[in-house]
Amino acid sequence: MKKIFVITLVLLSSLLMACAGPKYTASAINSDYLSNDIRVVIIKDDKTREGFHKAMESWLDSNQYMHITAKDGSQHDLDKLTLEYEGHWGWDLAIYLNDAYIAAFQNGQRIGKVEYRAPNSLNGNKFGNAADRIDHMMSVLFGQISAEQASKLVNQTKN
Repeated sequence: MKKIFVITLVLLSSLLMACAGPKYTASAINSDYLSNDIRVVIIKDDKTREGFHKAMESWLDSNQYMHITAKDGSQHDLDKLTLEYEGHWGWDLAIYLNDAYIAAFQNGQRIGKVEYRAPNSLNGNKFGNAADRIDHMMSVLFGQISAEQASKLVNQTKN
C-alpha cells in the first residue's frame, strides 16, 4: 500500500510540474521587416528592472542590430523598428521572472509580439536566469527559434 501511495505521489507531482511550466507564445516579426541595416529603438520601461533592458541590448549587440534607447513614454519612430517591453518578477522562495512581453512596431503598426509566462506552481523550471529567458524572447520575436522551441529550452530538467 505504501509503495502504491509513493508511486501515485511521484506520478501526480510529475504531472503537475509538467503541465504548469514556463511557456512562450508569439507572433514573430515577418522577415520582410528584418534587413541587415535595420535600426531598432527600445522604449525603456522605467517600472521594469534594469536587467531586462540590458538583456535586450545585449541580444541586439550579439546579433549585430544597431539600436538606441528612448525614454519611457516616447513616441514611436516610424522609420525604425520600435520595441516596447514590460517584465514582472514573482516571489516563491526566490525571485523569478513571472511574466513579460516584448512587442515590435513598424510604421505605427504592431508587427510582432512575444510573451513569457511562468505560473506560480510547483514547477521548479520557473526559476532560472532571467537574462536567458529574455534572450529566448528576443530570439523568438526575431524568428530565430519558435515559441515551442523556447518553451522546451526553459523546461529542460538539469541534471
